[in-house]
Amino acid sequence: MKNLLRYAVFTGLLLFVVLTSAFGQGKLQIEHADQLKGGKDADGNNFQKLIGDVRLVQGNTRIYGDSVLRYPERNFAEVFGDIVRIEEGDTIVVTGGRLRYDGNNRIAEMRDNVIYQDPSMKLYTDFLDYNLADNIAYYYEGGKLIDTTNVLTSRLGTYQAATNLAAFKDSVVLINPEYTLEADTLEYNTVTQVAYTRGPTVITSKDSTQLNAEAGSEISTTDKQSIFGLGTIETDAYLISADQLFADELNKRYNATSNVEMVSKEQDVTIIGDSAFYLMEEGITKIYGSPVMKKVMEGDTLYLAADTLVSVEDSIPANERILAYPNVRIYRSDLQGIADSLAYHIVDSVLHFFQDPVLWAQGSQIEADSINIELLNGQIHKMNATDNSFVVSTDTLSNFNQIKGRDMEAYFDQGNISNINVHGNGESIYFPLQGDSMIVAMNRILCSDIYIFFEKNELSSIKFDVKPEGRFVPPHEITPEETKLDGFAWRIEERPTLETIFDYIPPDVPGPPPINIEVKPVPIPTFP
Repeated sequence: MKNLLRYAVFTGLLLFVVLTSAFGQGKLQIEHADQLKGGKDADGNNFQKLIGDVRLVQGNTRIYGDSVLRYPERNFAEVFGDIVRIEEGDTIVVTGGRLRYDGNNRIAEMRDNVIYQDPSMKLYTDFLDYNLADNIAYYYEGGKLIDTTNVLTSRLGTYQAATNLAAFKDSVVLINPEYTLEADTLEYNTVTQVAYTRGPTVITSKDSTQLNAEAGSEISTTDKQSIFGLGTIETDAYLISADQLFADELNKRYNATSNVEMVSKEQDVTIIGDSAFYLMEEGITKIYGSPVMKKVMEGDTLYLAADTLVSVEDSIPANERILAYPNVRIYRSDLQGIADSLAYHIVDSVLHFFQDPVLWAQGSQIEADSINIELLNGQIHKMNATDNSFVVSTDTLSNFNQIKGRDMEAYFDQGNISNINVHGNGESIYFPLQGDSMIVAMNRILCSDIYIFFEKNELSSIKFDVKPEGRFVPPHEITPEETKLDGFAWRIEERPTLETIFDYIPPDVPGPPPINIEVKPVPIPTFP
């Protein structure tokens, strides 16, 4: 029984000591002051006035000031001085001009020229509330955070020391040596130096490249990489927009995915597609996924489509061009065509078609190993067909007038074909008509050069040079086998329309790697 009583007494004393110690750690203690005076305020509360080199302690928290009003019953203090200082452990220091400190809730309200610093950053403001229990600092009337790389300013902000996360709200500006960011809401990790924004975001780099995002962004400020939702990249020459953009500012590489649109400001060219990447240093942009180029020309629009489109910039304007491959299709009201590949020299207004090109101009079909078209003032001016040239046109009776040769030149007037010159190995089949309803005969001629003339886009006359050899076949002697030259193919079903330009489904074409990083939702800073 005595042992039990002794044990109970010992346990009670131990519990008393522990509780007393814990209570003592919760109280704001005086470590030093040159002078101490007591008194009561107007409400009858006891206070202590501490003067000269005042030091207060609460657990790991130390407070320094020139003078202090301490309210022991409320565990509260007001601290004044040229520099008021709070030290939280070994890593966090807060200085300012005056302080109100609630020891029960461990809330410090620091005012006037406040500097909050830890090993990763410094925060400057005039109004700082610091929750020492949760290690979260808040500012209200403007603040500036500086780390080794960036300077961030905003009207409202919070900083969590435990996670090194700062959240900024209202008029946020991040200044980096390479660019400036503006946003309404931003979260920033002072250790990783990665920033996340919510809502409209603008980044302007030193070379005036501007990146915009309507749906927020993720920016790594150290390696200069950014992801934008509903973004736009604008340079002096181009404007690129997409549902998602990736920008590598260090290497000047940009990726775009979903609903991509690229506009060339200087050339008035627009290209749309599903995905793209832009190499600024090389001046190359590639667009994938049913890409279509549009260029307005003198009241008409040229459409160019292929599985892949490439835009090439150059310091020499004449070298700037758009490349298309494979499955090339072009359309405008007076010209349609297909080919395996194409090069469009924008300044010279010349289109080069390669590998099995076929063009249709009004009622004529033109084929060759390669073809180029020269545009003048937005109109087709001249067409050059090289090697194995072949022209087919139909008349009102659906006969096929045909001309073939080595090389061919076609000239146009106001978009209508006016004449064709054939040079070398010329052959032709021509059906002269009486009126629009009767065949006079079939002319089949071999000669070196042939000159064909058109009126209202229909063949009107032919001239043969250099030893022509011909045969005039009456209508009743014409056989189907004789009505076609070797190599004839009427490919009208392949003629593009505006619908097929946009409705074409390409085969799987490898494009740029997808961007699989989602923009992180950013919490809006809240304040107590």
